[in-house]
Amino acid sequence: MAVDKGSEVSMTRADYDALKAKAAGAPAPVGDGDRYDDRGFRTVDGMQEADVNGDGHISNGELEMHLEFKRKELEDADAMRDAQRKMAWFSLLGMLLYPFAVVMASFVGLNEAQKTLGDMAPTYFVAVAGIVAAFFGAQAWSKGK
Repeated sequence: MAVDKGSEVSMTRADYDALKAKAAGAPAPVGDGDRYDDRGFRTVDGMQEADVNGDGHISNGELEMHLEFKRKELEDADAMRDAQRKMAWFSLLGMLLYPFAVVMASFVGLNEAQKTLGDMAPTYFVAVAGIVAAFFGAQAWSKGK
C-alpha cells in the first residue's frame, strides 16, 4: 500500500479485498481465487464462455451480453416446457373426451360416425399414450439428473 502526497490511500484491488475480508473477520483471499489485471478487472473461474474477445478478463459489456444470452436461454427452455405441458394435458383431455364423442354420436343417431370413431380408437389411444408417456418420462428423467 502506498500513500500519496494528498494523504489519499491507493491500493490494488487484491489488497482492498484482503483488507475488506480482514475487517469483516473472514480469512483473506489467497491463491486460486479471483484474479485481477492491472486495470482492476476481475476474472472469475468458470466463466470462460463469457470472455468473448479472449483476453482472459470479462468486461462489463461481455458480462451483460453473457447474462442476456443466459436469460434468453432460460426463457426459451421455460416456453418449451410450457408448450410440452399444454400438449400433454390437451392429449389427456382428448383421451377422456374421446369415449364421450363415440357415445354422443350414438345418441344423435350418427351410426357411421360412431363406427368410424370406434375403429380409430385403438390407434388414437396408443398415439396419445405415447405422447403423454414421453412427456412424463422426460420430466422424471430430467428431475433425476
